[in-house]
Amino acid sequence: MVSELDAARLRRLAGLRPEGAKVISLYLDLDPQQFATGEARASEITSLLDQAAHLVEEAGLEHGARVAAREDLKRAREEITPDDLDAKGALGLAIFICGPADLFEQIKLPRPVGSAARLGDSPWVEPLVGFAGERRVAVSLIDGEHHRLFHGTPGALEEINPGSIALRRSVDQGGAQEQRHPRPSQEDLAQHLERASHALLALLKTRGYDALLLGARQELRSEVLDKLHPYVRERLAGDVSVDMSSANAATVQKAAAEVLAQLRERETDDAFARLREGIGRDGRAAAGLTDVLDALVQRRVEILIYPEGFAAPGVICPADGWMGASGSTCPVDGTTLEQRENILENAAESAVLQDARVLVVGDPHRDELSIHGNVAAVLRF
Repeated sequence: MVSELDAARLRRLAGLRPEGAKVISLYLDLDPQQFATGEARASEITSLLDQAAHLVEEAGLEHGARVAAREDLKRAREEITPDDLDAKGALGLAIFICGPADLFEQIKLPRPVGSAARLGDSPWVEPLVGFAGERRVAVSLIDGEHHRLFHGTPGALEEINPGSIALRRSVDQGGAQEQRHPRPSQEDLAQHLERASHALLALLKTRGYDALLLGARQELRSEVLDKLHPYVRERLAGDVSVDMSSANAATVQKAAAEVLAQLRERETDDAFARLREGIGRDGRAAAGLTDVLDALVQRRVEILIYPEGFAAPGVICPADGWMGASGSTCPVDGTTLEQRENILENAAESAVLQDARVLVVGDPHRDELSIHGNVAAVLRF
């Protein structure tokens, strides 16, 4: 898998709070247009680790935390090298390090990210929220005799042999690539579709996917759907139209990305429709930084929405996590509040921990969000 990130991993990272130690978070850009050679990657890695070392030395850490962070950097310099880096198929990496918490985790990303380092009380997960929302996808191309299966993300698909014994149970003694009659009988067709159905169910169990895209002629489509397990059928998200015999992974990926982009746009439009209705009528929405942070504190947020690249200062209570746009002491327990240059990082982290969706949008929704103070939320109640 190009991306190893899922919602469960993101929640686990967001909830990690090592006691008496700091977490080093690194984002490494692997865009081949800029870092195609080993020399270019080595230079970028060195620059990133030097930035992290500067943060450690300038943070004014307690002795134990400083020693631990220096050890973490030493390990990072030993393991994060162009030769040892496990980055096959990735266009970016997120790396989280904290020796006292037994944390050294690398996450492959399917799109480039800006290289950056952060030292904090917990992993810096806000840049990951867009990747976690990316669907894992399966694309199934089926005709009367053949089945081709692809799996991955909108940015990277790989073809899988559906006849692999690891992906299906045996329906008969034949296989997906067995010799067929020139004109398959109805019984042959039924067995072929049964095999395809079991391959899709096994893929769901072994690798998982959130969306299934189907490529089948209209006259065969209903028979295919009839064979699908209910768990598979409920993930059907649309259809692709590609040539069964000549399509390669890149062709299928392009067709799948177009369908999924349309699906994402419909979901975004639906979120904004709910936002408008909630603000205008039933109160099931919040707009502006103060109200949205208050809703997050109350765990009422279903969808947190803000534009890509937006940042806003705020405050947070180190004791109970209360967040606000301003203030000096926590209204809950009186603890002195800590300033944050971008409180949306904490807001996104809070949303992840309460299983809320984080929707980071660009044009054309950016203008509408500006009316609401650039941050809004659809509420559960």
